[in-house]
Amino acid sequence: MSAPSETGDAPLISVITATWNLLSQGREDTFRCVIDCMARQNCDRAEHIIQDGASTDGTVEFIQGLIADAPRTRLISAPDQGLYDAMNRGVEAARGEYVLFLNSDDSLAADDVLNRAVERLTATRPDYLFGSTLHRSGDGSERMEKRMSVKAILQRMPFCHNSVFLRREVFQELGGHDTQFRIAADYDLMLRLVAGGYHGERMDEPISLFWDRGETSDQEATGQDYARVWKKHFARYPSAQNLSLEDYAEFYRRGHMPIRLIRDVLADPATPASIRAAAKHSLLKSVRRAVQFWRSY
Repeated sequence: MSAPSETGDAPLISVITATWNLLSQGREDTFRCVIDCMARQNCDRAEHIIQDGASTDGTVEFIQGLIADAPRTRLISAPDQGLYDAMNRGVEAARGEYVLFLNSDDSLAADDVLNRAVERLTATRPDYLFGSTLHRSGDGSERMEKRMSVKAILQRMPFCHNSVFLRREVFQELGGHDTQFRIAADYDLMLRLVAGGYHGERMDEPISLFWDRGETSDQEATGQDYARVWKKHFARYPSAQNLSLEDYAEFYRRGHMPIRLIRDVLADPATPASIRAAAKHSLLKSVRRAVQFWRSY
């Protein structure tokens, strides 16, 4: 496997890709695209960490062959407890000031994304830098994710997990991904990030490229995991005392929080400004949805 850096200097960005048993899942070609994508970036301020979960189907040897000539690329293979645990382990091994998570079957939106990010991160040094996500279908058509607003954090992910450069120290201060959440650990992390008052900036260009491969996501399971995140986060508020996981799951399906809970958040003097702004945004949405009796959820 390749050395971490040609110069020995610490990189600015660590791109982290988690893998496990790619061969048995028939994902050789998509992972080759990840390696090719990173090669085209031609960014000497970035490293690529491939965090493998001790694959048993020849994936490790397959990856070793792919990265034999890849500069600034490291393969680490060790048992883990799932995707988010693998990501946490990747951050532990990272040398960059910022981390970016790149799925093993996705890509970056353009060949100069990392160099553009280096310019911005070097100039402003935000705690996190987020951008949009490019979705590409099998027929070659593309669409840009347009709904990006930190104010929407109480409803959904404000931006794609693969489209945010996060300062490694901040990730560690937050304790990384909470692995009790199998689906929504990324959302839980972003919610804690925003609630922590960290300084974020927006990048105009799309950062990641997500392939719409036709799979149907399990919205029910996602809603249940979001419900667990919200139940943990809002547990201390009076109006949340009698709310069940199913109540929170219903909020996820409806796309807005209950007005009484938002009022509690706004009335709490300890609520940080970032969450207060999000609560006001959520309140307006909840009121609007409440009077739209004809709307189906």
